[in-house]
Amino acid sequence: MNQLTISILKPNEEPVLAGRLSGKATFLRVLEEIPSFTAPTLLILDFRGVELATSSFLSEAVLPLRDHLRFRRPPAYVVVANLADKVAEEFDELLVRSGDAMLACAIDANGGIRNVRLTGKLEEKLLDTFNLVREKGAATAVELHAESRESDRIGPTAWNNRLSVLTSKSLVMEIAQGRTKKYQPVLEMA
Repeated sequence: MNQLTISILKPNEEPVLAGRLSGKATFLRVLEEIPSFTAPTLLILDFRGVELATSSFLSEAVLPLRDHLRFRRPPAYVVVANLADKVAEEFDELLVRSGDAMLACAIDANGGIRNVRLTGKLEEKLLDTFNLVREKGAATAVELHAESRESDRIGPTAWNNRLSVLTSKSLVMEIAQGRTKKYQPVLEMA
């Protein structure tokens, strides 16, 4: 998978990002900076240097970008990086209020990814599904169904729906293997 990092903070911009209009402007700027993808891509939104970002900014910049890019072919999976404590707190509260989740991490100057964590909140069954995929490394809906027949009496279609939701949140990526779809974590968590 390709990796692209885009800075949320423009050079000489104030380190406080606030308001819906500012969020929409950042969403449009980032869209313009994204090239056409030829393969699935991990898009890292780097918040390095941002001291504070309000929930109104984040709800107009980050979440619409993630939702927009999931429909591109090939897709891009959005992850946030280098969140200052105040930004992480604001983002987590926004995601919890909306019942949403994303991956956050730290990246170094060489693009190395570390400290991957889930921010926000997933509904219990989605969290269980996410953890199963993480444990297996990769799985199909049929494989998850076969492993869970005793504990969870749902069919492969329900598993596929859960995996689709996790994909839409950029938590797992979909890999087509003929007529089958396999899912694996976008980033490995410790």
